[in-house]
Amino acid sequence: MKKSDPQQKQQLSLFLKELVGFALLFAVLGLVVFFFFHQSIYKNIDQGLVTQKQNVLSNRKAPQFRTGGNNGQTPVPAKPNNGDTPFRTNILVFNKKGQIINAQMLGNRIYNLFINTELEKSEVNKVREVTLMSTDNTLHYFRTLLIKVPKSNSNPIYAGNYVLILENIDTDLMAVNSFKRSLLITLFFFWIVAIAIAYFLSRSSMRPIMQAWKRQRQFSANAAHELRTPLTVIQNQMEYMLTKPKTKVIDQVDPISTSLDEVRHLQTLTNRLLMLARSDSGTIEINKQEVDLKPWFSQILKPYDDIAASQHKSMVTVLKAVGKGHLDKDLIRQLLIILLDNAIKYTPAGGTVTVVTSLNRDRLTIEVRDTGTGISDADKKRIFERFYRSDKSRNSKTGGNGLGLAIAKWIVQQHAGTITVKDNHPKGTVFDVMFKL
Repeated sequence: MKKSDPQQKQQLSLFLKELVGFALLFAVLGLVVFFFFHQSIYKNIDQGLVTQKQNVLSNRKAPQFRTGGNNGQTPVPAKPNNGDTPFRTNILVFNKKGQIINAQMLGNRIYNLFINTELEKSEVNKVREVTLMSTDNTLHYFRTLLIKVPKSNSNPIYAGNYVLILENIDTDLMAVNSFKRSLLITLFFFWIVAIAIAYFLSRSSMRPIMQAWKRQRQFSANAAHELRTPLTVIQNQMEYMLTKPKTKVIDQVDPISTSLDEVRHLQTLTNRLLMLARSDSGTIEINKQEVDLKPWFSQILKPYDDIAASQHKSMVTVLKAVGKGHLDKDLIRQLLIILLDNAIKYTPAGGTVTVVTSLNRDRLTIEVRDTGTGISDADKKRIFERFYRSDKSRNSKTGGNGLGLAIAKWIVQQHAGTITVKDNHPKGTVFDVMFKL
């Protein structure tokens, strides 16, 4: 299985969760919208049935419609209500025996549609939905309301009989079905859009997590590698000395010296790993203090004159930064040590290491120059990464572990500054640090 599989599975899992979440959200939204639309349609229909019931019981005149031929003239007076009803509404009048007694008012086509309708006295004042088939074998849907008209009603057709009000809902059902299809298409479209957005957001949100996880895994692997190397050397030296238990200490100077070098290397590595871990967790507090810059820099740099001289190298200091400023003395000291250790380490015998400090208003600049082999442009982009070294040999001669410059960058960032690397012409490297005091 590839190394990236856990990342892909985690990203896929997050995407599927968002996909299911969006699907449920749109499904619930669609159901709610359709429910209220459906309820609104049927509420209007049932309200019309109730209105017709009141018209029948009160023998109220049915509404009349002005035709276009009147041209604004006086409307034609309404005729007395003899069972006429508004558009889409039909009325069947049953006698006590269940016979339709207003067939002549319905017309042959409508009567043929309702001819098989039976009177069900138990359904009085109940709204029902019925399906009827016309002579052309097409289905028609109605909402019905059956009422019992008192004998005191002034309309002789209604008085003492049963009246069935039928409201045709074919167009309403078509509207509901059309709305349902439109809603499904709309929700499906927005669901596809939501999937695309969810995919983009999941990748965007997971990218820094995956990168952090990848860096952490790489960090652990590199740390294990760096720790294993000195431990292996120490173990080999100790085992070698155990093979000669009768020899004197003076005869084992080289193994003991090698072991001590690796112990010091291991101690430095452990301290730097601990510092990086504490920096990642945010447990290191920046303690800025007022510092008299020139004497303080002179005190830190002085021991490196002797170190450089012992390696037949020159150390030049140009301290132009004069005055006082606020900084974390311990962290800036560590920054200078890291830069100077690297400069001296990679400067050949006879070369020169130069440190220049300057102060422009409240901006402090520190330059550390060397006349070593320099750093390639490709390495310049990565030298501040943890465990990255332009020297790929990973031997104990240079003593590097690829953590120093990562710590240096973190220190500079904590002071809201910048650290850059460039070439020192004709040869060598310049590290340029700048931050506000």
